[in-house]
Amino acid sequence: MGKSTLFNRLTHGREAVVFNRPGVTRDLRERHTELLNKRATIVDTPGLFDAFSLGGHLDLMRFVRSEIGRVIGESSLIILVLDGTSPGITPSDHEITQLVRKSGKPVIVAINKADRRDAAAVYSEATELGFERVIKISAEHGDGIDLLLESICDFIPDEELQKHTDVSEQAMRLAIIGRPNTGKSAIVNSIIGECKRLVGDFVGLTRESAELEFRFKGRLIKIIDTPGLRRKSKITDTLEMIVDSNGRNAYRNADAVILVIDASSLICGEVESYDLKIAADIVKEGKALIIAFNKCDITPFKPHDTPAFLQRNFRTSFAQLKEVPFLLVSALLRININKMLKLTLLAYDKYSRTVKTSDLNSWLRSMCQGGGLQSCAARFSLKYITQVGTSPPTFLIFISNKSNIQESQRRFIANNLRSHFGLKDVPIRIILRNRREPGNR
Repeated sequence: MGKSTLFNRLTHGREAVVFNRPGVTRDLRERHTELLNKRATIVDTPGLFDAFSLGGHLDLMRFVRSEIGRVIGESSLIILVLDGTSPGITPSDHEITQLVRKSGKPVIVAINKADRRDAAAVYSEATELGFERVIKISAEHGDGIDLLLESICDFIPDEELQKHTDVSEQAMRLAIIGRPNTGKSAIVNSIIGECKRLVGDFVGLTRESAELEFRFKGRLIKIIDTPGLRRKSKITDTLEMIVDSNGRNAYRNADAVILVIDASSLICGEVESYDLKIAADIVKEGKALIIAFNKCDITPFKPHDTPAFLQRNFRTSFAQLKEVPFLLVSALLRININKMLKLTLLAYDKYSRTVKTSDLNSWLRSMCQGGGLQSCAARFSLKYITQVGTSPPTFLIFISNKSNIQESQRRFIANNLRSHFGLKDVPIRIILRNRREPGNR
């Protein structure tokens, strides 16, 4: 039908997954945007599915319908999108038409894909539905969008411009990542304090990343709920490939990541290898990482204790994970949710930290004199260090004879720097650059 394509067009983004198959959108998607110099909040909704398109999940079908009804009730304007390639107005179209008519809210009917030859039949029938504004558009190509924007802005009061300033606070981007059915959306709902994401006990419910803003400890955070990450061998079609890519792009564009792992999987006494791989990939991307073992309320583990085997798993599996903070949580009972957020803010602050150049060079001289690298002095020499970036903290070290330094010595330098400046639990990057000696060319 093209609701998500229109959502992307109006919000100037590409967040909603677009695919030529009914029922791709399963979640509500909300975005603040600017339309012709007026501020608006646009909500993309799922379609009115039948049980078959939702895999036979009747409870989910009822929930989706109730959520659509709630959004209609809370909205100031409804854009009813109809598929211009249909042979005419369908029974589902009539059903949603009755729903929006009963609401008493103003309605704009948008006939999408109106650039197709067969759109005339739908347009003709749509003009008989009793709504004043019926507009032909192509969400994909932009046809008719200007007229639609003008019609939308007729319903936005001019005084709304006074409610916003040009300077906006920078939000920390926090991605919630994990395999399917680990409770990522439940954690988002627990954090936000209301049901903004669909939650159900089956794989593949969340197909799109969605952003929601909230405040914690006075800080503005933009939380990003994502589709479940699956092994490549489990991805069977193009849509699943798009969904998986969507989830991975979300954490690559985030400042901090909470990796959600199903705590009930720990009954076997170890963290599953694919969860460890996801964690390692996030660290390699240079993101601040917190690991949350969700559903601890259905395990024998105590929420405030750390099973010894977890620390062993992280120490022995991937060296870069041994300092990553982790804890047991329950989205359902809100166990350790605030603690999880506090750890995330702490990691993010370190991730964004800037260290004075003078302090860095004092540390460098002290480390070189400490003995750990003295045996290597004849082969290379560390000259100078400066920080050249944050998110993650990135340091440039000038060195003589760079080719002589070994990987173990690189790790020694990095670990020493982490320990000295309190950066143990965040990724850092160290760049070594050859420095020419005086008189050498």
